[in-house]
Amino acid sequence: MIVVKELPTAQNFRFIPRYGVPTSLTLIDENTNLPTPVITPNFFVGGYDFACSAILPTVENHFYWAIFKNQANEVILKERMFCTNQNIDTFSINNGAYVSNVTTNEFIMYE
Repeated sequence: MIVVKELPTAQNFRFIPRYGVPTSLTLIDENTNLPTPVITPNFFVGGYDFACSAILPTVENHFYWAIFKNQANEVILKERMFCTNQNIDTFSINNGAYVSNVTTNEFIMYE
C-alpha cells in the first residue's frame, strides 16, 4: 500500500509495476468511486522500481485505488493508496476519536 499526505505540493513515492513503463496515473476514491486523473505525474526509473512525483488530489483519511497505465493505455499496476497526515511510525486509527475511561472500581472475582 502506498501512503501519502494531504499536501498542495508534489509528493514522491515508489512502486513496482507488473510490466512496462508508466505514463499516466488515475486515482479512484473508494468513498465516492469517482476517478480523478493526476495532472502531469513525473515518473523516474530506478533499479527495478519506479518513482513518481506528482501533486495528488487526496483527502485525509481516504482510501484510493492508484491506477498506473502505459502508453498503450493498458493497466500495468493497480495499487491501494491511503492518505493520512499522521506520522506513519506512530499512526493510530483512533487518533483523537477514542478516549479511554479511567475508573477506580475494584472488584474481586471468585470462581
